[in-house]
Amino acid sequence: MGDDDFPPYSFTDQNQQIKGIDIDLLHEMASRLEVKLEIELVPWKRLLLMTKKGDVTGSFSLFKTPDREAFALYTHPVHYSTYKLFTTKDSTTKFDNLKDLYGKRIGIEAGFAISDEFDAAKARGDISVVEIFNFDDTFRRLLLGGIDAFAGNELVVKYKLQTSHNETNANLDIISLPKSIKKSRGGFFVLSKKSQLKDKLEWQKRISQTLSEMEEESIFEKIMQKYMQ
Repeated sequence: MGDDDFPPYSFTDQNQQIKGIDIDLLHEMASRLEVKLEIELVPWKRLLLMTKKGDVTGSFSLFKTPDREAFALYTHPVHYSTYKLFTTKDSTTKFDNLKDLYGKRIGIEAGFAISDEFDAAKARGDISVVEIFNFDDTFRRLLLGGIDAFAGNELVVKYKLQTSHNETNANLDIISLPKSIKKSRGGFFVLSKKSQLKDKLEWQKRISQTLSEMEEESIFEKIMQKYMQ
């Protein structure tokens, strides 16, 4: 089970085909494990609920948190997410440390947490946070000056600019700042603790080993090139 709107990691294309870097990676994993894999994509909140209830065997790609470890067995990261600040090419906004963002209006995905330090600056009013619910709104606000920058998954934002928003020239006017705003984090494949799968701990070990071997072989980078041309 994967996220239905997380390109280029997982998405449904115009032909209603499930595609994405994570999809290709997991099919490669299944091939190596000699198992059949059936993948369905659903909204993120539903994915978490189904994993928690045991309605699915496994899901991806989850950040590791104490809450989620209570209902999921983590294997190995499917990919690593890097979060950066995006602004316009003529903007004076810079980012070397958090104080550079004081007095700025920063867009973040609704429900997304950057860091304890960022949250504290937000609570003090040093940083004005604007919650964003979709990329169309994000890009529009940025280009019209409604926000000074927004934080997003580097690969996801670049893919959106390269595809959906190519015709608006947003891909030419919006740039990422060099320094990451959030430390790179692994997005993991997990097994639901309540699923009907037998020998879960053995499968956890086998899947972890397979994904680790694939990482050593740079399979992610090879697949990524297909989606980010």
